[in-house]
Amino acid sequence: MDELIARLLSDARGRAFELHRSFVNPGFVDLLQLAGYGRTFVRASGVELFDESGASYLDFCSGYGVLNLGYNPPAVKAALREVLEADLPGFAQVDCPTLEGLAAQALCRTLPSGLDRVFFCCTGTEAVEAALKLARASTRRSRLIGCEGAYHGLTLGSLALNGNAAMRAPFEPLTPGAARIPFDDERALERELSRRDVAAFVVEPIQGEGGCVVPRAGYLRAARELCDRYGTLLVVDEVQTGLGRTGSLFSFEREAIVPDAVCLAKALSGGLVPVGAMVARGTVHARAYGTTATQGLHGTTFGGGPMAMAAVLATLKVVQEEQLAQAAADLGRHLKDRLQELARRHPIIREVRGHGLMLALEFQDASRGWLEKTPLSRLSGATAALFVQHVALQLMNEHRIVAQSAVNAPAVLKVMPPLIVRREQCDRFVDALDKVLEGAGHGSAIAKLALEALKVKAGR
Repeated sequence: MDELIARLLSDARGRAFELHRSFVNPGFVDLLQLAGYGRTFVRASGVELFDESGASYLDFCSGYGVLNLGYNPPAVKAALREVLEADLPGFAQVDCPTLEGLAAQALCRTLPSGLDRVFFCCTGTEAVEAALKLARASTRRSRLIGCEGAYHGLTLGSLALNGNAAMRAPFEPLTPGAARIPFDDERALERELSRRDVAAFVVEPIQGEGGCVVPRAGYLRAARELCDRYGTLLVVDEVQTGLGRTGSLFSFEREAIVPDAVCLAKALSGGLVPVGAMVARGTVHARAYGTTATQGLHGTTFGGGPMAMAAVLATLKVVQEEQLAQAAADLGRHLKDRLQELARRHPIIREVRGHGLMLALEFQDASRGWLEKTPLSRLSGATAALFVQHVALQLMNEHRIVAQSAVNAPAVLKVMPPLIVRREQCDRFVDALDKVLEGAGHGSAIAKLALEALKVKAGR
């Protein structure tokens, strides 16, 4: 069995798309090839990906927030090797694993006092599901409130709070009692909470897949006060914003509040092992699961496994010792300044927004105004969403930079490099984007590609 993986990868070289088409998800393969992403990455390190030809690409997507430490962070790899060599008893189920306790302690020490009960799982959507169940069990209420534009995962409970109607529709009816209100709207929130039947208000401090939408200062503080007034739990989803991404360790810290529960995942394990966590106030946890009769009402087989816990411990250590939150704040200011300068020269950029290294550019429709005399406008319906996809494709093909649009806001190009990114790499991204937008304004290949895509869409 020596070098099994290396041998299998060697034997399968060049067949990744074929394998996925046959055994995984043929629709996704079709989408990648239609969009022009026909390449396979075979190695990654830091901020760079390498394809089969050896060409390197800068990653400014970070797996939608997974790769805060970059690809294959050495400290996390070393911790995983230690665990494998130690032959620890993972998943015995009749003990209290020491590593899980240590990881929970380390995580709680990064959070405000009172958030002191940790439920480890494997994904962000599991963490949200855990919070929803905790809220119902501890309040004895059934209703759940989220926000339009939100993204909390795709399992039935979290999907019920997803702000994308197209994602919800094939699976309805979803969780009874779930509803969505406008984001950053205190009056709408109070109207719902004043009925005094809402178990939890679930909110992202910055909407990630909603388009990197930043609420007005004071919104989370107002939400905290309203939840207290009407007996509702405040659940903050930091799956994408947490662990330094927005320039503070946790984004809710900007409002100086303490939620009743925080959901974490993505960057929590350095991108090497699937890990999620729901961290709750001990008083809330006790009401739901605080007796021998109720302690087992929610659980998961693979939560708290030794590999995952070692990754959590190593990741938290790196984030704190290397002061990655401060690095994200500093580099984020530089990158945002450069992007705002770019927006002044390219009016098709409607807005630059975000905090730290969670930034985004929202584009205007390319079919009117600035590009009305280019090939991109020849067919009606040349939308900003289509334009963003071709900006991303041009960045990939011409400049070897990976970036993508927001899932629930396709007219928004997200800018989320790993927190270890260097200043010169940020400048390379901005310079490349400048060239792409300059070319689009003169009817270059990007406009022609968009035109061809529109023809296909129109059946011509």
